[in-house]
Parts: sequence; structure tokens; C-alpha cells
Amino acid sequence: MSLASPCSPRGLVLAVSGEMALEPVEPLRLALAEAADEGDRTVVVDLSAVVCADAAIINALLRTRLSLGSRLRTAAPSWPVLRLAQILGVDHAFALHAGLQEALRDGPAPEGGVSSSAA
Repeated sequence: MSLASPCSPRGLVLAVSGEMALEPVEPLRLALAEAADEGDRTVVVDLSAVVCADAAIINALLRTRLSLGSRLRTAAPSWPVLRLAQILGVDHAFALHAGLQEALRDGPAPEGGVSSSAA
């Protein structure tokens, strides 16, 4: 797993890539916890380059959503992440956006729904 944290004037972007299973999720979990403690900016998790995922990544996002609320957004979830979220029934728990720019620009998805910019 690889995790990059590019800064944006509109919020923090955590770009995740590679395989996301139980142990590799820990750096993401720590980065999300730190972001939640750093004020009120938007936190976007770019999931476009995740090639394999298990419930650990969904768990990390759900836990972080408790502290970030609508400030947590996901950008371009890859097929493995999107499918896993659908199977677990949590695909509507996050603000899903088609891409990074949309996630930074659009704001949170409607409650219980997917952003109109999501694919």
C-alpha cells in the first residue's frame, strides 16, 4: 500500500494505492485520525488506485466518518472498493465522487446518497 498526502487549498487529499488489507490499512487509519484532529477542513480519500481491498478499509472509513462527518469524501473509488462497499451495504454512507476535483469542489453528497458527479 502507498499513501500520499498532497495538500490542496480546499482540503487534505489522501491518495491511497495498492492492496488494502488489514495490516496495510494502518497508515491510512493513522492519517485519517490525524486529519480529524486538525480542524475543520475537508478530507478526501482518493481510492482510484486501490487494486485489492477488504473490510478493513471500509472499517477505517466508517470509523473516521464518526469524527469527520460530511467533511469525509471519497474520490474515484476503484471497482474493488466500490463493490466491497456495495456488498457490505455501506456505499451510501460516504460522499462518493467521480474524481478528485469533484470531491474537492462539490461538497458532501446528499444524506444517504451519492454525489451527482459520481460515476
